[in-house]
Amino acid sequence: MTSQNKSNSSITLLLLAVVATVGSNSLLLSPILTDVSRGLETTPATVARAVAAYGGATAFSALLLAPLIDRYGSRTMLLRGLFALFFGIGLSAAAGSWEMLALSQALAGLGAGVVLPATYALATKTALKGEEARVLGRVLTGWSLSLVLGVPVSALIADALGWRASFIALALLALAASTGLRAIPRDVPQNSETRLSHLHSLRQAVTWDIVVHLAICFAFMTAFYGVYPFIGDHLRSQLGTSTSFAGLFALAYGVGFGAASLADGLLDRGDPRRLFPLVLFAIGLAYAGIAPASLDRFALMVICLIWGFLNHFGLNILVLLLSSAAGEARGAILGLNSAITYMGALAGAALLGPAYESAGLTSPALIAAGFVFAAALASWVSLYLAGTRHSGGEA
Repeated sequence: MTSQNKSNSSITLLLLAVVATVGSNSLLLSPILTDVSRGLETTPATVARAVAAYGGATAFSALLLAPLIDRYGSRTMLLRGLFALFFGIGLSAAAGSWEMLALSQALAGLGAGVVLPATYALATKTALKGEEARVLGRVLTGWSLSLVLGVPVSALIADALGWRASFIALALLALAASTGLRAIPRDVPQNSETRLSHLHSLRQAVTWDIVVHLAICFAFMTAFYGVYPFIGDHLRSQLGTSTSFAGLFALAYGVGFGAASLADGLLDRGDPRRLFPLVLFAIGLAYAGIAPASLDRFALMVICLIWGFLNHFGLNILVLLLSSAAGEARGAILGLNSAITYMGALAGAALLGPAYESAGLTSPALIAAGFVFAAALASWVSLYLAGTRHSGGEA
């Protein structure tokens, strides 16, 4: 292996660690929600507002602050975003009220909204020619790592040392990643003409088809963040499990999510657009299955495994369709997709939290199923109309 390859591999591992840190913070509250609500003397649904604050701030940052990457460079903005993430997670560990926790997570979200696009941009910029997609794919496995390792380990730390220790550990991980990234040479920012062309191409690229798929993204993410944060508390409060056991549901989801990547080649041999309504319908069934499975801890683990497996395909197809429809505005459209993803996180926690508080896990799970079934219908209608337009054009 040449020194260039070794250097690129080190950068890839660092960027993977950055994504894993962001992912772990995004998903950490679910298994420790009961502990945090007890520590702050409030309800789990109230503490879940911190998830909404994080999602809203991340969406805001992705829309308004991420464009600064073009002005100052990926490495510079990544380091600045990591500092905000480190500071926000560290303040979360010291929070004395749910309001303070929400403000701290909002600060972390402002950092995450810059960190994620800067990480993806830096991954492709530092990759060898022709290996950009493969390197970016490795960096994206940080999300699976956060599910399989980050969240369960954080739950174990919370079980042994308290929930504040989990946030301290994540803050230290963010600090360590920023320290390693300082060794990467600064990248050259794009000039103002390039930034203007991006804005112009974004306006030109937003077609009705893209709007439909962005709406599907919002429904998809609202469903996820309206259910996922409350499963850990359900396991603790209703099924009497420990914090460590509650963290295992994240492991089950992550294993399913990661295992599905082994079958991604099937999408290349099929037609992702035609498969999308079917995949969304299956995901809706998985949400509906959470309701009966919520009565037994092991049944809930199994449904989380299936849910993760299906969600991988749903996300993969969604990004693939948006990317292919965006043309030259691919980066801008995917950035918009990122912002809408976290708007879904804000909406899911805010809208379905009261449903969980009043009726338990069954209520948000069935509402989420409705969201995804509606997304499946929208996908099918979009596919039908595209086929009609194509047939009309041929005629």
